[in-house]
Amino acid sequence: SPDAIFIEDLDGNVLDVNPAACRLHGLSRDELIGKNVSELVPPEHRSSLVDAAAMVDGEVEGYSLGAGNTTVPVSIRSSAISYMGQTAILLQVRDITERRRTEHALRESEERYRLLFDRNPQPMWVYDVETLRFLEVNAAAQQKYGYSRDEFLGLSIMDIRPPEDVPGLLESIKQRDRSWFRAGGWRHRSRSGVIINVDI
Repeated sequence: SPDAIFIEDLDGNVLDVNPAACRLHGLSRDELIGKNVSELVPPEHRSSLVDAAAMVDGEVEGYSLGAGNTTVPVSIRSSAISYMGQTAILLQVRDITERRRTEHALRESEERYRLLFDRNPQPMWVYDVETLRFLEVNAAAQQKYGYSRDEFLGLSIMDIRPPEDVPGLLESIKQRDRSWFRAGGWRHRSRSGVIINVDI
């Protein structure tokens, strides 16, 4: 298994491990057997072991002491097994360093998008191309069109087009003509009815 496997007694003492556990901690099998699993976790993160010990067929995230006393983020699964005629606990420990990096990069990307979207001085929105309903709008759009965010999210693209333009829009959609979807010059209507000439 690519996951580190530990078999421990009910007091948390290691009875057996697989090669992945040795690689995770940078210790031999003989060095690991007999250790208490709490010794393999950074002191400030030992509550994750308590959570794992209290759990059956679930998963918690915590930290493990890696080779060279590094701190490694891990997910821990715990289950009761029979081992050598006694009740024991099997811990399945997975290194989730790469997953954490990916999650961190995704959060940073979302924060950059949010910053660019929310603070853009030009009206911006996201809408569903099937239903044409607004999914998100920025503050500049709210100010320019006179709708609150909640009001915008109750509208569709058709609601901000002048009434005389809506039949053409509906016909384009019916004919699967995507010209309405592309960039270009269009006419919009604010909440107060003012016509706004826009370039998308």
